[in-house]
Amino acid sequence: MERRDFLTGSVFAATAGLALDACTPGSNQIIPILIPEETFVPGQETWLRSTCHGCGAACGIEVRKIDGRLVKIEGLEDHPVSRGGACAKGQALPQAMYHPDRLREPMLKSADGSFEAISWDDAYQRIARTLDDQEGGLAFLSGTTTGHKKEIIRRFVAAHRGDHHLVHAPFSYEGGAGLPFDLAECNYIISFEAELLESGPSPVGFARSLAEAKQGRPGRRAKFVMIGPRLSLTAANADEWVPVRPGGSIALAAELAKALIEDGPDSARVLPGFEAFAESIAHVEPRPEARRLARELAAHSPAIAITVQGGALAHAVRQLNTLLGATEPTVAPPPFRAWPAISEPAPPETSLESAIETGYAPELLIVHGTNPLYSAPPSVGFAEWLDGIPLRIAISSFMDETAAACDLMLPESMSFERFEDALAPPFGPASVATLSTPLLVRPLYDTRSMQDILIELSRLTGNEASFPWASYEDALREAWAGLDLSWSEAIDRGGWWQRDETSGQTAPLPLEGLMTTAEESLELSLHAYPSLAFNDGRGAHLPFLQELADPVTGNRWGSVIEIGVKRASTLGIKDGDRVELSSELGSVEAAAFVTPGIHPDVVAIAAGQGHWSYGRYASGRGVNVFSLLGADPSRPVSVELRKVSA
Repeated sequence: MERRDFLTGSVFAATAGLALDACTPGSNQIIPILIPEETFVPGQETWLRSTCHGCGAACGIEVRKIDGRLVKIEGLEDHPVSRGGACAKGQALPQAMYHPDRLREPMLKSADGSFEAISWDDAYQRIARTLDDQEGGLAFLSGTTTGHKKEIIRRFVAAHRGDHHLVHAPFSYEGGAGLPFDLAECNYIISFEAELLESGPSPVGFARSLAEAKQGRPGRRAKFVMIGPRLSLTAANADEWVPVRPGGSIALAAELAKALIEDGPDSARVLPGFEAFAESIAHVEPRPEARRLARELAAHSPAIAITVQGGALAHAVRQLNTLLGATEPTVAPPPFRAWPAISEPAPPETSLESAIETGYAPELLIVHGTNPLYSAPPSVGFAEWLDGIPLRIAISSFMDETAAACDLMLPESMSFERFEDALAPPFGPASVATLSTPLLVRPLYDTRSMQDILIELSRLTGNEASFPWASYEDALREAWAGLDLSWSEAIDRGGWWQRDETSGQTAPLPLEGLMTTAEESLELSLHAYPSLAFNDGRGAHLPFLQELADPVTGNRWGSVIEIGVKRASTLGIKDGDRVELSSELGSVEAAAFVTPGIHPDVVAIAAGQGHWSYGRYASGRGVNVFSLLGADPSRPVSVELRKVSA
């Protein structure tokens, strides 16, 4: 047979096979142009509004469709946060939609540890029987949630006699201070370890606000100061970078407060609690650098300090803002219509780490939107805790490390295939709620949204009173009916937002004492930071983000250990050498990146790599920095560094 005849026959056979397969009932159509799933004009593009769920920023986006497929993401021009911008994580969302490793049907773990496909009815019945049998042993574990998704979870736990809504978020931004301010109106901005251009509550929104503060006002240009362990992308875009060791920002905030009291205006002395606050930092001696920054802050009002961290640093920043007279605006939440009350009180959110520490052990665990088997430090003991739970259920679009350790896997629809809403983080006095709806006629695979799964389980267990809706779409319609626009208008607009001009500013917060314990004198400290591309690791399965070069290190498809020039010279380490970094909990090996842009007593590693079960593009690449950390994220980690090979 000649080559031309062979190819002709092959093409005919392949085409016939596709045509026959496309006629098979229930089959997936391989050639949508020939047998389209929805009506479209071939080659003609359409743009639809939606919400980016690549992180918690909930930016408004426009989605480009051609021939029934999503091909491009752009920022929504009139959205008050994104304002036409979209970050790399948002641009990668179509790749997640059509990812070859997406979970396509419910799966049950067999005795040998492998997963076998089951029907949705079988999965629902198995879970419903367990829910009926358990007595207060249900826990729901999630990442940081927002919008009505959080309320659905809380109602489900309460309706089924559960006792905990557990939360695990390696880099949580809910405890931060200073973000509600309108940065565009500030003359001086000082950031305490808030790398907002890479991974904060909204990198796109912060970039816009910072650009307006620095360049958008003729005759006025704000100064931006970044305080942190390394010269990050945010620090590189600042007017000044002040290097500190991990944990050193609290001490510097206390020094700034003391300098403002000693050298600044007397207006702070009339604030409630001033005498007690001043006494709490009486022993602090500001360094010259702190006095200079304090003078600049006082001379360039309005000035603010910001952070995205919680705990002691957030408290210190709030006290500093009170001294500066920078009070947070009161922003009214969207006036959603309240859902019917539930008979049982919903449990409050509890951190996963604190629940494990108290010895809490549920009978049934549902995991969604978080991956603690990868991102919780080993000292937390999550792996051992998970092993002791009789039934573990994961609701996810991909098989990550935690999902692989569960007994039952329920595949979740992607954000472009389901109904979802979210509350965007505040930027200035604006209240923002975003809305996304299915952009396809049907999901690509046999998947369902987490909210619809919980509603169906509640129906099967006789809890219709807590979930009086046929679907999550109906639940959202009821809630959004309280707003001053119709459901169709909300879909066309991409959400609801308005600037709250009447709220004004709150009264200054009472000044409270600062914890100003001395910074631990470690020989070498580790700084673990969220990656620009992967954040805490959730984006590592996307090859677009793996291929994206880090703007500071230039690294792709792996990890590097960032080392200061002086320390590298002392240890005989050159750029690109293989080095080992170890803490009391473990060790990792990676290539060295020697840089002057890091505190001399700090080494740094970006989070996000080092997966062992997260699809073909993430598994086996780089190192997992969480394996070196302790259970207390606020406590600096001591590490040792040695050269392995050139």
